[in-house]
Formats: sequence, C-alpha cells, structure tokens
Amino acid sequence: MSPQEIRAALAWPAVAFTTGGFQPTYSATESWLGHVYLGLLGETLPLDAQGRPMWPLLQLVLANLSAVPTSLAGTQALTVFVSPQLPVDTAPAPNGQNWLLREYRHGAPLVTLAMPCPSSPLKPFPLQAGPLLTDYPVWDGGGADHLVGDVMALKRAGTIASYYDLVKNHHGHKLGGWPTFCQLGIDFSAGFEFVLQIASDAQAQLNVVDSGTIFLAKNVATGAWEFYCDFY
Repeated sequence: MSPQEIRAALAWPAVAFTTGGFQPTYSATESWLGHVYLGLLGETLPLDAQGRPMWPLLQLVLANLSAVPTSLAGTQALTVFVSPQLPVDTAPAPNGQNWLLREYRHGAPLVTLAMPCPSSPLKPFPLQAGPLLTDYPVWDGGGADHLVGDVMALKRAGTIASYYDLVKNHHGHKLGGWPTFCQLGIDFSAGFEFVLQIASDAQAQLNVVDSGTIFLAKNVATGAWEFYCDFY
C-alpha cells in the first residue's frame, strides 16, 4: 500500500478540546472539565463503592461540535464522575463501578443543578472545542496492527523512517478518533466502540494515576458504557 492508501485506511474524524482560554457563561451548551452542573431534576452526586461522593470529572454538550460519533446520534450531553479510587484493572470497568457516566438523549429536560464536591482536587475549567481533525491509531496495539506489513515495507524501501512520518495520533481530550493507549494488549469488550478520551491535565489538576488517560467506550446495541485508564 502507498502512504496515501494507509492514511485513508486509518483516518477517523475527531474533535479535540482544550481547557480554558475564554470566559465561561455557565450555559446549557457549555462543556467543562472538573465541573458538572447539568442533569435531570433531583439528580445528585453519585457515590462510589465506599459511599464517598464521586468527583465531577466531565460535562460534555454535543451541540455545535464539528463531529460526533455515530454511537452518540440522538445524545445531547454526557456527564462523567469518578471515584478517588479509579478502576485500574487491565479489564475495562462497567458503568457504575467506581465511575459513572450519565447520558442524556435529545429532549431530556436538563436543568442547572448544584452539585458541589469539596473533596474534589480538580480545578474546574470550561472546555473549548477545536475544529474537525483527522486522527490515527498509535503504532503499538492501537488499531493499525493489520497494516504492520505495509508500513514495514515502506520503511525498508526508505520511503519513511517511522510510522509517525505517515500519521499523527492526537493526545489529550478528544471525542471520536482513536484511543491513545499507553500499554499494549488493551481492548474493550466485544461490541464496544471507543468514543471519548480524557487525558491528565495539569491546568485542571487532573492526574490519571501517573500522567495517564481515561478512555470511554459505548455498546451501540445495548447503550452500555465501559471505562478503562492506562498510564506509563
């Protein structure tokens, strides 16, 4: 395969997010890291397995984003909460197991809630969505395994010195695209598709174990979610 064919075979749309850089409005269309204020009337902070309030990690409103995964068609917002004791097993954790994702479909009557969490170390920042970008998998175990032979052929021919001469994987917070796995041999359960990545963020004082990353995947058939985090 040519470099162009490899890029075309692996390309996937994504939207990256950066923390801060603008004055927040606290509106119903604003996304946040370290802060959640949208939900259904009566919803409160979820509790972890030890009965402790989970930290508000993410509020993501999908309106006006340049790309939304097909698995979120009909979804207007996501909120994510995590326990101080993150699931760090090698197997993905199901929703509610020391983390919780709430998914709100279009038409859900979202309201502004007061959900303070004094125990959270996170510093709230509004999220700014970037333009549509093209994302590619990481080289080791990230989704390009079936093209290893083609990439190595280009290296032997001297066309490229590295896989990353061909493509770029976008680290950081992103919706869609490919997961930026640190470790090899990780995948979600059958039927689950990667949707969302939340990275360690010094500005928001978010450190996922050890400069790691959180990955969330959804099963389109059942609507279930899985959580996985890895780190170096």
